[in-house]
Amino acid sequence: MTRPVRWFILGGLAVALVLAFGVSRFASPHPDGLERVATDQGLDRGVREHDLAGGPFADYATSGVDDDGLGTGVAGAVGVAAVFVLAGGTVWVAGRSRRRAAADPAPS
Repeated sequence: MTRPVRWFILGGLAVALVLAFGVSRFASPHPDGLERVATDQGLDRGVREHDLAGGPFADYATSGVDDDGLGTGVAGAVGVAAVFVLAGGTVWVAGRSRRRAAADPAPS
C-alpha cells in the first residue's frame, strides 16, 4: 500500500470515528420519518422486540454506560471499528486471491 493511500484510509477512519463518537451524541432522540409514520398509522401495533434487543449496543446505546451521549458515542465508535475491520479484511482477502491468480500460470 502506498503512503498516500495509507494516509487517506487513516484520515477517513479518523473522520468517521470523530463523527461517530463526537457528533452522534447530538443526534435527535425522536423517531425517524419511517418510524414516525409507522406509529402514526398504527403499523407498529403488535410488534415484538427482536432477539438482539438486549445486546450490548442495542438502540444506538451502550449497556452499562449511564450517560446517553457517551453510550451513543461508544456504540458509534465500535460500529465504525467493526465495519473498518470487516471491510479491511475483505479487501485483504480479495487482494490476496488476486495476487495468487496472477502468479498461477493460465491453464492450457
